Amino acid sequence: MKILFHLNSMGRGGAERVVSILARAFAEKGDEVIVATQWYSENEYELGEKVRRISVGLTEADEKCGRVKRAWIRLWRLRDCIRQERPDLVISFCNKANFRSAFSLIGMKIPLLVSVRNDPKKDYAPYKLPTWLMEKKTAGCVFQTPEAQRFFAKKLQEKSCIIFNPLSENYLEDSNENKICVRKPEIVTVGRISRQKNQILLLQAFANVQKKYPDYVIKIYGDIQDEAVHEELQKYIKKEGLEAKVLFMGISDSTKEEIRDAALFVLPSDYEGMPNALIEAMAMGIPSISTDCPCGGSAMLMEHKVSGMLVPVGDGEAMEQALCYMLDNKERAERMGEEAKKILEKVHPQVVCRQWEEYIGKIMQNKR
Repeated sequence: MKILFHLNSMGRGGAERVVSILARAFAEKGDEVIVATQWYSENEYELGEKVRRISVGLTEADEKCGRVKRAWIRLWRLRDCIRQERPDLVISFCNKANFRSAFSLIGMKIPLLVSVRNDPKKDYAPYKLPTWLMEKKTAGCVFQTPEAQRFFAKKLQEKSCIIFNPLSENYLEDSNENKICVRKPEIVTVGRISRQKNQILLLQAFANVQKKYPDYVIKIYGDIQDEAVHEELQKYIKKEGLEAKVLFMGISDSTKEEIRDAALFVLPSDYEGMPNALIEAMAMGIPSISTDCPCGGSAMLMEHKVSGMLVPVGDGEAMEQALCYMLDNKERAERMGEEAKKILEKVHPQVVCRQWEEYIGKIMQNKR
């Protein structure tokens, strides 16, 4: 098969990581794979030598155009790419790329497979017309959770499936190890600094927890997506006197090695799709806490007080109690971390890639 993936970039996001794994796996088994992106990011996931990368984004001259014209240019660049390449299947990830793909394929018989990666109430509810066209045009959709699936029209639900995110290959060795871990007095969180990730919730809970556990620090890994949020975090840190307790680590190529011995991993997000950072932490056996956020990914990954702890979204008191419980009961927390490693049975890249292949096979069979 000739498969064309479309998404905004290959930057260090969850959807981009999944595309890098799928594209390389499909290319290795003999498919011709193209990844068409809108722009190049400073830090990107590798695609491998067998995957071809094409830019369908704006030039410097295009950037000077108005917003509407820029949108049309993006649309027609993708459409021209599809016309020239004539793939057997287009697979798109995330709302804007899904919308562009649906519009670009109008009048063509090439099937479209879209993937919904985040809370649809945030990503699709404000865009009724593009969402309607996407539902009509797509031959199938991969969701991460039933909650996300239920948001869309019945016809789309009927031709869709649910597939977990794959674990990155470089985390597999950690999930198979049974070494004794000496935990560092560190609480880590991984995710871009933004409203969605709600790092302030963790800091507010930690402000009280650190009085009981003064040796502990918080390390925040991820780039700054929202400068205003970063400034708010800095102001809160200064107000509470936490300058030596909260460290911004940025993007690291060795995050796995840096966090593997942390005492706790925390995901304080307001909403997520299927959180890759939580999957990775669980696979490494790091005792983990997550908000029970829409659209249900964390609750699918984790059983409360068995393989981690779930707390209500935005509930600082519950987050504080969960942090204290884990730090007060280190042996119990470690058992939760060991139980969390069983997530590998659902997220092993070979398992996930096989599920994608089987679903793609059904879509292509239905289109014949």
